[in-house]
Amino acid sequence: MRKFSLDRGSTDTSVALDALRAIAAQMVCVGHGLVFFSVGNWLKPPASPYIQNVGVLLFFVMSGFWITATLITNAARPEYSFFDYFIDRFARIYSALIPALVLIIVVDAVTIWLTGEITIERNYNLKTFVANLAMLEGYRGIYGPSHLQWATFGSAAPFWTLAIEWHIYMLVGAVFFLLKGRGPWLLLIPVALFFGQTPFHLLFGAFQEDGGGTGLFALWLGGAALYLFFRCYVPPAFLSVLALFAAGAAYFWMVTPGREYNMATYFALVAVIGSIIAITQWTNEAGSVRVVRIAADYSFTLYLIHHTIMAAIMTTMPSARGPAWFWTAVVSSNIVAYLLARPFEMRHKELARWLRSFGRTTTRTNKKWTASNSSAPNHDTL
Repeated sequence: MRKFSLDRGSTDTSVALDALRAIAAQMVCVGHGLVFFSVGNWLKPPASPYIQNVGVLLFFVMSGFWITATLITNAARPEYSFFDYFIDRFARIYSALIPALVLIIVVDAVTIWLTGEITIERNYNLKTFVANLAMLEGYRGIYGPSHLQWATFGSAAPFWTLAIEWHIYMLVGAVFFLLKGRGPWLLLIPVALFFGQTPFHLLFGAFQEDGGGTGLFALWLGGAALYLFFRCYVPPAFLSVLALFAAGAAYFWMVTPGREYNMATYFALVAVIGSIIAITQWTNEAGSVRVVRIAADYSFTLYLIHHTIMAAIMTTMPSARGPAWFWTAVVSSNIVAYLLARPFEMRHKELARWLRSFGRTTTRTNKKWTASNSSAPNHDTL
């Protein structure tokens, strides 16, 4: 029986997942561009599903797969803790989020100054900024809307999914280390209770009244289940190819344009991703494709900033319509995202190493300080 591997030297799976991550980001960017600049009617409802929504769904499947793989693989080391997991997730998210927020502040300020656009200005304030920095946009409790629920900042509409991802990360990490018995339960239980509110709401509930975001945590768990399945069994290549065609056909037959967040279609979508993973377990031809890696490395930044760039173009130039403006916006978003990601998102692993070493240095210093101070009374008693 073939053993599952994510080693780039032995299978194409990691390269394929990088390509899917890059494609999903481009789907969201292109999908919003089609709407903003009134082009490609054949790629929008009622002719086709919103490709930006399908891109979001792909992100959640792959996130469930990767986070589960990361937790299980890294936890094989006895020293790996919730602290390490938190640092990795914090560095991955905030290395892109903080620069993106700075860019959005500047671009939105110019847009508001030039146009006074109310849809941007109404959520362009310090409280909303802090709430987005703390991942509280769209917070959902299991008993309904909460006073902690905030809007996305300014023109940063895609941030609604980012907060959901963060809350899933914290919930899953806390529960994982509680079950492993590795970590202070007095910390992990409150983390799980607070950050579990939004994910549990999104097991079957919707993020928006129109059904947007329905079941996103269930979809994330589907991605997690893929990794657990492949650890036990990797299907033969020919079966995986058949499954890919069958699942792809089923998904496109079941999905209704404009209602992409339909849980009835999620199993087929998870099966599509799973089939691609299974097929690439049997191939090792791609190697390290540089263009795929680069596109994946700035995909998160692209996801965060493209909407702001497009909103600025559309708001300051209301007559901007047609293919030329569409391609200008898409290409500009990619260029800005790449340039912004190079010193920040693309160095998130360096940030994680620095934060981890800083945290451990601080801990050692505190222990030395505590020891030196606790010894003073003993000297007094001699």
